[in-house]
Amino acid sequence: MPDQLSDQPLFAGLSAAQLDEVRQGLSLAPGECLFMQGDPAGRFFVLLEGRLKVTQVTEDGQQFIVRIVHPGELCGFAPALGRSHYPGSSEAMVESRLLAWPRTRWEPLIGAAPSLAFSAIQAVGRKLDEAHTRLREMSTEEAGRRIANLLLRLLRESTDKDSTGRDSGRAGGEIPFPLTRQDIAEMSGNTLHTASRIMAAWESDGILARARRKVIIADVAALEAIAQPQS
Repeated sequence: MPDQLSDQPLFAGLSAAQLDEVRQGLSLAPGECLFMQGDPAGRFFVLLEGRLKVTQVTEDGQQFIVRIVHPGELCGFAPALGRSHYPGSSEAMVESRLLAWPRTRWEPLIGAAPSLAFSAIQAVGRKLDEAHTRLREMSTEEAGRRIANLLLRLLRESTDKDSTGRDSGRAGGEIPFPLTRQDIAEMSGNTLHTASRIMAAWESDGILARARRKVIIADVAALEAIAQPQS
């Protein structure tokens, strides 16, 4: 793990001894799970590099994607919310590197580094905002607009970041991690058939470029036009 943890805003205020507590690191291969839904929530994590996909399975067996975790973000913060078990599963979408520390050290650490608590609040806020956005879109928007808004949102959020979570200035129309059409269907509240049909039509129209397990937006302006409310 990097020796420059003290230079990262997330850990500002921690002593050398406290920094040692969060130096425990781990790496995940693509498709490898960090934790499973229902596992005891024993650790917190910060993603340094890569991308994680957090999913939940409902009581009737349906799976949906809760969020995408980007570099510099907290993951597995269930203990901070008083939960004893993780409410979802987290899986690496690409090669990923994380820091971890036990839940027993959460309160001492946030006492010394309030930025950790602020980051947890931000993460919860993003989850609530995403949930409200999805609910509104599924209630008021047709399938194509939902997918267009999702892809544009992912493109904005997935600008490459360094380990501090700051934008590195990446531009372009490619979402830099693998996404299947099943993923897109789950995140936009559509069936796989509907998502595949719409995206295939956009590929034929030159709005998306054909790519396996990737989304490349060839015409961002055209996709933005689809995402706009119809007057």
